[in-house]
Amino acid sequence: MRATAKGDPLPIILLLFGLSLFVSAQSNTAWPEYSQQCRDDAGPPFPDDADTFPNGGKYHDGSAAVPIFQNGECAPKMQKACRERATPIGAYLEGPIDCGDQGWYCRIFVEDGWDNIGLQKDVNFGHCNTTNGFDDAGYDRDGHCHGSSHDSTYYWWIRDHWHRQYNGRLRCCCGWYKDTSTPEISPEPLYNRRIANRCDYRRLVTREENPNDCRDANEDHGLGFDDIGCDPQFIDQIGSPIPEDDSTCWEISKFGDADEDTTRAPTSASAAPSPMDGPPEEDCTEDPKTKFIVKRKGKKNLKKSCKWLGKLGDRNSKKKKNYCKKKKGTKKFDPPRVSCRITCEICDPGEDEDEDEDEDEDEDEDSGDTMNIFD
Repeated sequence: MRATAKGDPLPIILLLFGLSLFVSAQSNTAWPEYSQQCRDDAGPPFPDDADTFPNGGKYHDGSAAVPIFQNGECAPKMQKACRERATPIGAYLEGPIDCGDQGWYCRIFVEDGWDNIGLQKDVNFGHCNTTNGFDDAGYDRDGHCHGSSHDSTYYWWIRDHWHRQYNGRLRCCCGWYKDTSTPEISPEPLYNRRIANRCDYRRLVTREENPNDCRDANEDHGLGFDDIGCDPQFIDQIGSPIPEDDSTCWEISKFGDADEDTTRAPTSASAAPSPMDGPPEEDCTEDPKTKFIVKRKGKKNLKKSCKWLGKLGDRNSKKKKNYCKKKKGTKKFDPPRVSCRITCEICDPGEDEDEDEDEDEDEDEDSGDTMNIFD
């Protein structure tokens, strides 16, 4: 065996080699641990990422998204992820978040200089520092709010809403439910009722579940922060900043898929239209032939027209109303409440529309987007 003399560089070389292996292992930590992607989640199938996206198979490669640092470094709850991911933006978009599995909540707002695209179609909350937010638990003009009581769902919600093009400035914080055993991790959870008057929820898809059996982890679970509202005891915070602790929060500028076209005319926050469910009220028009996605059949998308939806209402008004309540669309197809505004009674044109010929079911091959199912 070779003896080492004083000043021999071999031990240092071995140490550096071992350190490099450790850093490499850290940067390649397997995350997410398993797939929680459901059928209605937007974007390509998770197992196909390496083939679908360049540069290591990350859907956000080359995007305009920017992680917001705190004091020149990753936000405290993102520091672990920043050590494990190859880039800070990868850490902020993928996680894992360091919330002690107490969950999280995120809000997306209109951002100056960034086209909000799909965000305006699904605004869903009001802040608990406004009169409207306190007076109406259903007030929904401030942006889009979504959260979960499980940390691991963060990756899947971010991925889904990125591809839905809910574009804007993203702010997330730790904590969903209150009265946890470690309140220092999330001192201001959503359920304290001081942040937002309502918020959607993404449920955990467990390891034991078959993701193919999950239609939509964002719906039909009864776990949303709905019809609860802001706590009246905090009404004196109207007009003041929302009481959040930045040490438990993080932000991303220019969040969302821009279709690789960052040159389009941006939407200014000061000039943005009031968040709404569709076109302006004065634009009360509808093409009876306009299609929307009804459901998925194998690898095909079953589409129906506004004309079909109107006739459905004559036979089954409840089912028609259920279609019309859906807010989520895709890049190519709006939900009925947007594309079939007259049929869904979102607006009244003041006169009867001309009828077109009946249309049969229409199927097309999968375009690569995961379609939203209306059932």
